[in-house]
Amino acid sequence: VQTFKIDAAHIFLDRWQVGVSLPVMQRTMSDQTYSGLGDVAVSMGYEVLPEWNYSLWRPKGISFIQLTAPTGQSKFESEVGGLDSRGNGSWALGIGTLLTKTFVNWDAFSTFELHTSRSQEIQTASFQGNVKPGYGGNLGLGLGYNLSDYRIGSSVTWSYEDPIDTKSNLGIIQKGSVERYATAVASFSYLANDQWSGTISYSDQMLVGSPLNTSLGRGVAVQLQRRWGR
Repeated sequence: VQTFKIDAAHIFLDRWQVGVSLPVMQRTMSDQTYSGLGDVAVSMGYEVLPEWNYSLWRPKGISFIQLTAPTGQSKFESEVGGLDSRGNGSWALGIGTLLTKTFVNWDAFSTFELHTSRSQEIQTASFQGNVKPGYGGNLGLGLGYNLSDYRIGSSVTWSYEDPIDTKSNLGIIQKGSVERYATAVASFSYLANDQWSGTISYSDQMLVGSPLNTSLGRGVAVQLQRRWGR
């Protein structure tokens, strides 16, 4: 699985920001390759805990709301066993908070997100009916060490999704199962200047926790970031 993603954010009125995420995914197995747009997300955040003065213990906090559009095909719509799946296939609304704190050369963060998804009507050759997701959420903790223009970081994010139930047009109901897993990440970042920075990271979903009813993976990501001053 390869993903190319563009994330953009813009700050306004000092404490507000809006953002958008546009992912393009490609899945390959043997000689079969499927690619296309994933689920597009738009968000709005507000700095609820600004760093206007120094505090030994108070973190910086941003709360946000995010709307995800079903622009990527879900596994329930797939005719090839999910190989062409690029998203959840339903509208989703989430809220969350990100807390960050710096201690001399160290930095730490925690993030919490809760979301809910709408039901989805599916009409394929193998299934005609309704797919009903539930609630889901993520809890993440991270720690980093900064040395001059370099940063070494690590984090763990625990993810949970309610069972997804299906009901066919014939009235046949199938109950889903809870899905949970944890993603561990190690990263290395370089801050070239006030405008450019880069990060390379390794993620592994087989190191932490007790995963349930989900496929696990390992991955490498390269991120390039450009900032524009106001």
